[in-house]
Amino acid sequence: MRSRVLAALGVSAAVLALAGCGSEMNGTPSAASGAPAQQQSQSTSATQASTEAPPSAQQNTTSAGGFTPQGTKLKLGEKAIVPFKSEDKTGSIGVTVKSIDKGTEADLAPLDLGDKAKGMTPYYVRVTVSNESGTDFSYTSLGLMNALLPDGSEAQGVSVIGTFDKCDSGDAGKDFTTKGATYESCVLAVAQAGTTVTGASYDEGDYSDQAPGTDYGSKPITWQS
Repeated sequence: MRSRVLAALGVSAAVLALAGCGSEMNGTPSAASGAPAQQQSQSTSATQASTEAPPSAQQNTTSAGGFTPQGTKLKLGEKAIVPFKSEDKTGSIGVTVKSIDKGTEADLAPLDLGDKAKGMTPYYVRVTVSNESGTDFSYTSLGLMNALLPDGSEAQGVSVIGTFDKCDSGDAGKDFTTKGATYESCVLAVAQAGTTVTGASYDEGDYSDQAPGTDYGSKPITWQS
Protein backbone atom coordinates (compact mmCIF):
# COMPACT_ATOMS: atom_id res chain seq x y z
CA MET A 1 0.00 0.00 0.00
CA ARG A 2 1.16 3.55 -0.68
CA SER A 3 1.36 5.91 2.26
CA ARG A 4 -0.25 9.32 1.97
CA VAL A 5 1.29 12.72 2.52
CA LEU A 6 -0.76 15.26 4.42
CA ALA A 7 -0.35 18.95 3.69
CA ALA A 8 -1.98 22.11 4.92
CA LEU A 9 -1.66 25.85 4.42
CA GLY A 10 -1.32 27.93 7.59
CA VAL A 11 -1.81 27.72 11.36
CA SER A 12 -4.61 25.25 12.08
CA ALA A 13 -2.55 22.59 10.34
CA ALA A 14 -0.51 22.44 13.53
CA VAL A 15 -2.49 19.32 14.39
CA LEU A 16 -0.97 17.69 11.32
CA ALA A 17 2.57 19.02 11.09
CA LEU A 18 3.51 22.14 12.91
CA ALA A 19 5.17 24.77 10.77
CA GLY A 20 2.41 26.96 9.43
CA CYS A 21 1.98 30.69 9.09
CA GLY A 22 -1.06 32.80 8.34
CA SER A 23 -4.51 31.37 7.62
CA GLU A 24 -5.02 27.64 7.10
CA MET A 25 -6.20 25.42 4.28
CA ASN A 26 -6.15 21.65 4.58
CA GLY A 27 -5.19 19.26 1.82
CA THR A 28 -4.00 15.73 1.12
CA PRO A 29 -1.16 15.08 -1.37
CA SER A 30 -1.39 12.30 -3.87
CA ALA A 31 1.32 9.86 -2.76
CA ALA A 32 4.69 9.65 -0.99
CA SER A 33 6.38 7.77 1.81
CA GLY A 34 7.88 8.49 5.19
CA ALA A 35 6.98 11.01 7.89
CA PRO A 36 9.41 13.64 9.22
CA ALA A 37 9.54 14.61 12.86
CA GLN A 38 6.78 17.00 13.98
CA GLN A 39 7.64 20.63 14.43
CA GLN A 40 6.43 22.84 17.19
CA SER A 41 3.40 25.09 16.65
CA GLN A 42 3.53 28.64 15.40
CA SER A 43 4.59 31.32 17.87
CA THR A 44 4.57 35.10 17.86
CA SER A 45 4.90 36.87 14.50
CA ALA A 46 8.25 38.22 13.37
CA THR A 47 6.60 41.62 13.19
CA GLN A 48 6.85 41.71 16.98
CA ALA A 49 10.63 41.89 16.78
CA SER A 50 12.32 44.54 18.86
CA THR A 51 11.82 48.13 17.75
CA GLU A 52 15.37 48.82 18.84
CA ALA A 53 18.12 48.36 16.27
CA PRO A 54 19.07 44.69 16.80
CA PRO A 55 22.67 43.52 16.74
CA SER A 56 24.18 41.83 13.69
CA ALA A 57 26.02 38.53 13.76
CA GLN A 58 28.71 40.22 11.69
CA GLN A 59 29.60 42.09 14.88
CA ASN A 60 29.95 38.79 16.73
CA THR A 61 27.51 40.08 19.32
CA THR A 62 26.38 37.29 21.64
CA SER A 63 24.30 37.00 24.76
CA ALA A 64 25.19 35.12 27.91
CA GLY A 65 26.55 31.70 27.01
CA GLY A 66 27.63 32.82 23.53
CA PHE A 67 24.14 32.67 22.02
CA THR A 68 22.83 34.99 19.32
CA PRO A 69 20.60 37.56 21.05
CA GLN A 70 16.88 37.73 20.44
CA GLY A 71 15.93 40.22 17.75
CA THR A 72 19.19 39.87 15.83
CA LYS A 73 18.93 40.59 12.09
CA LEU A 74 21.11 38.50 9.80
CA LYS A 75 21.78 38.16 6.10
CA LEU A 76 21.35 34.92 4.17
CA GLY A 77 24.37 32.72 4.78
CA GLU A 78 25.00 34.01 8.31
CA LYS A 79 24.77 31.63 11.26
CA ALA A 80 22.84 32.11 14.48
CA ILE A 81 23.95 30.15 17.55
CA VAL A 82 20.95 29.27 19.69
CA PRO A 83 20.32 27.22 22.83
CA PHE A 84 18.80 23.80 22.29
CA LYS A 85 17.45 21.05 24.48
CA SER A 86 16.21 17.51 23.98
CA GLU A 87 14.68 15.82 27.00
CA ASP A 88 17.35 16.21 29.71
CA LYS A 89 20.14 17.21 27.30
CA THR A 90 21.04 20.85 26.75
CA GLY A 91 23.53 22.53 24.46
CA SER A 92 23.54 24.68 21.34
CA ILE A 93 22.94 24.44 17.62
CA GLY A 94 23.74 26.67 14.67
CA VAL A 95 21.00 27.80 12.30
CA THR A 96 22.04 29.13 8.89
CA VAL A 97 19.48 30.20 6.29
CA LYS A 98 21.43 29.43 3.12
CA SER A 99 19.01 30.40 0.38
CA ILE A 100 15.41 31.09 -0.54
CA ASP A 101 14.48 29.41 -3.79
CA LYS A 102 11.42 30.24 -5.85
CA GLY A 103 9.39 27.36 -7.26
CA THR A 104 6.40 27.19 -9.58
CA GLU A 105 2.71 26.69 -8.92
CA ALA A 106 2.97 23.28 -10.56
CA ASP A 107 5.31 22.16 -7.76
CA LEU A 108 2.34 22.12 -5.38
CA ALA A 109 0.32 19.61 -7.41
CA PRO A 110 1.47 16.54 -5.40
CA LEU A 111 0.17 18.16 -2.22
CA ASP A 112 -3.41 18.25 -3.51
CA LEU A 113 -4.19 21.60 -1.86
CA GLY A 114 -7.06 22.31 -4.24
CA ASP A 115 -8.38 25.66 -5.43
CA LYS A 116 -7.10 27.52 -2.39
CA ALA A 117 -3.55 27.13 -3.72
CA LYS A 118 -4.34 28.51 -7.16
CA GLY A 119 -2.20 31.48 -8.05
CA MET A 120 0.22 30.71 -5.23
CA THR A 121 3.97 30.46 -5.82
CA PRO A 122 5.98 28.18 -3.49
CA TYR A 123 9.24 29.28 -1.89
CA TYR A 124 11.79 26.98 -0.32
CA VAL A 125 13.74 28.36 2.64
CA ARG A 126 16.80 26.13 2.88
CA VAL A 127 18.49 25.83 6.25
CA THR A 128 21.65 24.15 7.52
CA VAL A 129 21.56 23.06 11.16
CA SER A 130 24.86 22.39 12.93
CA ASN A 131 25.73 20.84 16.27
CA GLU A 132 27.69 23.53 18.11
CA SER A 133 28.06 21.95 21.56
CA GLY A 134 28.76 18.32 20.72
CA THR A 135 25.67 17.23 22.64
CA ASP A 136 23.88 14.06 21.58
CA PHE A 137 20.93 15.61 19.73
CA SER A 138 20.31 12.58 17.51
CA TYR A 139 16.86 12.31 15.94
CA THR A 140 15.88 15.83 16.95
CA SER A 141 14.37 18.39 14.58
CA LEU A 142 14.75 22.12 14.11
CA GLY A 143 12.43 24.35 16.12
CA LEU A 144 9.88 26.73 14.71
CA MET A 145 10.89 28.77 11.68
CA ASN A 146 8.74 30.94 9.46
CA ALA A 147 9.19 32.46 6.02
CA LEU A 148 8.97 36.26 5.77
CA LEU A 149 7.67 38.74 3.21
CA PRO A 150 9.66 41.89 2.34
CA ASP A 151 7.85 43.95 5.01
CA GLY A 152 8.83 41.45 7.72
CA SER A 153 5.39 39.87 8.10
CA GLU A 154 5.01 36.11 7.95
CA ALA A 155 4.36 34.41 4.65
CA GLN A 156 1.73 31.70 4.43
CA GLY A 157 3.37 28.42 5.40
CA VAL A 158 2.63 24.93 4.12
CA SER A 159 2.89 22.09 6.62
CA VAL A 160 3.61 18.62 5.30
CA ILE A 161 3.56 15.22 6.99
CA GLY A 162 5.36 12.81 4.73
CA THR A 163 7.92 13.38 2.01
CA PHE A 164 7.80 16.35 -0.35
CA ASP A 165 10.90 16.08 -2.52
CA LYS A 166 11.04 19.78 -3.34
CA CYS A 167 11.34 20.76 0.34
CA ASP A 168 12.14 18.10 2.93
CA SER A 169 11.86 19.39 6.49
CA GLY A 170 14.46 16.83 7.55
CA ASP A 171 15.71 15.89 11.00
CA ALA A 172 19.02 15.23 12.72
CA GLY A 173 19.28 11.48 12.25
CA LYS A 174 21.43 9.20 14.39
CA ASP A 175 24.79 10.90 13.80
CA PHE A 176 23.95 14.38 15.09
CA THR A 177 26.01 13.73 18.21
CA THR A 178 29.33 15.53 17.70
CA LYS A 179 30.41 19.14 17.34
CA GLY A 180 30.34 20.15 13.69
CA ALA A 181 27.75 17.58 12.61
CA THR A 182 25.14 19.06 10.26
CA TYR A 183 21.87 18.28 8.53
CA GLU A 184 19.68 20.11 6.03
CA SER A 185 16.15 21.34 6.59
CA CYS A 186 13.62 23.27 4.52
CA VAL A 187 10.68 25.56 5.27
CA LEU A 188 7.92 25.57 2.65
CA ALA A 189 5.86 28.74 2.16
CA VAL A 190 3.68 30.25 -0.55
CA ALA A 191 3.07 33.80 -1.74
CA GLN A 192 0.36 35.36 -3.86
CA ALA A 193 1.09 37.16 -7.10
CA GLY A 194 2.68 40.53 -6.49
CA THR A 195 4.71 39.54 -3.45
CA THR A 196 7.68 37.31 -2.69
CA VAL A 197 9.31 35.48 0.17
CA THR A 198 12.57 37.21 0.98
CA GLY A 199 13.44 36.15 4.51
CA ALA A 200 12.97 33.81 7.44
CA SER A 201 12.68 33.93 11.21
CA TYR A 202 13.64 31.62 14.07
CA ASP A 203 10.81 31.84 16.59
CA GLU A 204 11.58 28.93 18.88
CA GLY A 205 10.23 30.12 22.19
CA ASP A 206 11.62 31.02 25.58
CA TYR A 207 15.14 29.84 26.41
CA SER A 208 15.67 32.02 29.48
CA ASP A 209 16.67 28.97 31.50
CA GLN A 210 19.76 28.54 29.28
CA ALA A 211 20.18 32.14 28.15
CA PRO A 212 18.69 34.67 30.59
CA GLY A 213 16.46 37.19 28.89
CA THR A 214 16.25 35.21 25.66
CA ASP A 215 12.81 34.62 24.17
CA TYR A 216 12.95 34.09 20.42
CA GLY A 217 9.19 33.67 20.42
CA SER A 218 8.67 37.35 21.23
CA LYS A 219 11.76 38.70 19.43
CA PRO A 220 12.81 36.27 16.67
CA ILE A 221 16.14 36.09 14.94
CA THR A 222 15.53 37.07 11.31
CA TRP A 223 17.29 36.66 7.98
CA GLN A 224 16.60 38.82 4.92
CA SER A 225 18.10 38.64 1.45
